[in-house]
Amino acid sequence: MKSVSMLLLACSLLLTSCFSSGGYDDPQKEAKVEEENEGITISDGDSKITINSDGLEESMGKLLDALTTKDEDGEAMEAVDFRLLKKQMPQKIAGMKQVKNEGRKTGMLGFNFSVAEAEYEGGDKSLDVSIVDVAGIGMLTSTMAAWTDLEMDSETEHGYERTTEINGYPAFEKYDSRREEGQISLFVDDRFIISIEGNNVSEKDLRKAINALDLKSLSKM
Repeated sequence: MKSVSMLLLACSLLLTSCFSSGGYDDPQKEAKVEEENEGITISDGDSKITINSDGLEESMGKLLDALTTKDEDGEAMEAVDFRLLKKQMPQKIAGMKQVKNEGRKTGMLGFNFSVAEAEYEGGDKSLDVSIVDVAGIGMLTSTMAAWTDLEMDSETEHGYERTTEINGYPAFEKYDSRREEGQISLFVDDRFIISIEGNNVSEKDLRKAINALDLKSLSKM
């Protein structure tokens, strides 16, 4: 899943930047990490830094707290049960029947998100539909739906790629008429990322797929 991969990449970049700022970016040197009474010591022979474990724990706690989405009461939001997201997938979309419907809930570093993925087929047409609830990820949402921070509008004789608004929600869409393939993504209520990708489909098929999803019901979760 692309969204999950982007989240893991974001976390790894965060850790990489932390260690690079400490001067440990030389691949020829082997860093040693030791636990001492005052904290954690990292050395590579030439340099040595000690990180107070209490301070590190407090700093990481503040970072995770800042990245976590809060509800009106200030409590960390939990992603909905993926089974509820699976129920949002229609049995049929644009004349194509559902052939797969699966989901999962994933947690990492105190963050959590739910994913539902469905596949639809009809003749040579196919659609992949995913709904991701990123309620527990907060600021990392911009990594998983980067297009929400962009403004783009490009067009060729064979297709287009643009950010727009669909049914009142931020959206991204692209289509290639030569390959008859395209994508529509929506960001609903600052927490649900909906992505629809189609092969051998028309632009109308993609729009029908969006209209087949009950966005109002999703908003009430």
